[in-house]
This record gives sequence, structure tokens and C-alpha cells, in this order.
Amino acid sequence: MEYKLERQCNDCGNIDTIALTKIEAAFEIYNLGNIWNQNCKKCGSKNCASTKSGPKFIDKELLDIWGNDLNLFFMSQDEELILAEMQYFPMILNAIDDEKYLDRKIDILLESICILLYDNTASSEEYSKEENYIREKNKNIVLPELIKRKDKIHKASSLFFDYIKEETFPKIGLQY
Repeated sequence: MEYKLERQCNDCGNIDTIALTKIEAAFEIYNLGNIWNQNCKKCGSKNCASTKSGPKFIDKELLDIWGNDLNLFFMSQDEELILAEMQYFPMILNAIDDEKYLDRKIDILLESICILLYDNTASSEEYSKEENYIREKNKNIVLPELIKRKDKIHKASSLFFDYIKEETFPKIGLQY
């Protein structure tokens, strides 16, 4: 997989591509100031209009690195939202059960799977019949796994958003 950052020149509109490593891209550990101030490869201007990075994909290697370092973030705020995807669900469950990560990182993973339940249960009237069918299937996968881990969820719950607890806790047998 290719990891890159795009820098658009404000003067000529040219888009320069800057290659990144997987770790730089995942944790945004590059000097944006240097990238912002570099010369455009087409016109030489340092006048940058914008930068844009590609979508993030989290794999086991990245999750392991993140899970053992309090200074790394997939996103500076609300990284539990980035993790709240069905594609990451089995990997997150394994990480929670293995308990090899720092406690704070496990708490973020627990919140992310509660968000996953929330995303697949709240506001069903906003979705099409097909979308709600998929959401129901996802809920039926996520809910039993949350119920199995409700003691861990309860322990970490002081860090969760209230609207997440209000929607998900009654479903998993916890009091809100």
C-alpha cells in the first residue's frame, strides 16, 4: 500500500505528492510545517493552499504499536470514532481480550465497540431498508460480544460519551 500526503500550491494549483511511511501516515508523525513551507515542484512557490492525506487503514501492526504508546494517536481527538468500524471489530476484540495494551488504550477500544453498536442501532429511520438490514446484521454481531465484556465496559465507562452510554448500556445490561 502506498502512503502519501498531497500539497497543493496556492499560486499555480499544482499538487505535489509526498511519500510517507505507513507509521508516519497512521499517526501523522511528520513535520507539517516543513511540508507546508517547501517549494512547489512546478513553480517553486512556498505559498501552500492545502494539504491532504489519504484515508487511514489500521492493521494489527499499527494497532499493536498504538496500543503500547500513550504518545501515539490515530487522530488527535475522538480516535475511538476512527476505530469504530466493522472491519476492525475482530482485531479490536482480540486486543481487548489479550490485555497486552496499556489500560487507557484498552478503554478507547472498549468505547469504540460501544460506538459501533450505537452506529448500528440509533436513528434507524434515517436509513434505507437495505442499510437497516446491514445495520441489524452488524448489531447482531456486536451486541453479544459487548455483553460478554460488559464488566470491562462498565469499568471504563467514565470515559465514554453520555449519548453512547444512554443508547448502548441498556442493550448490554448495564445501568445508565
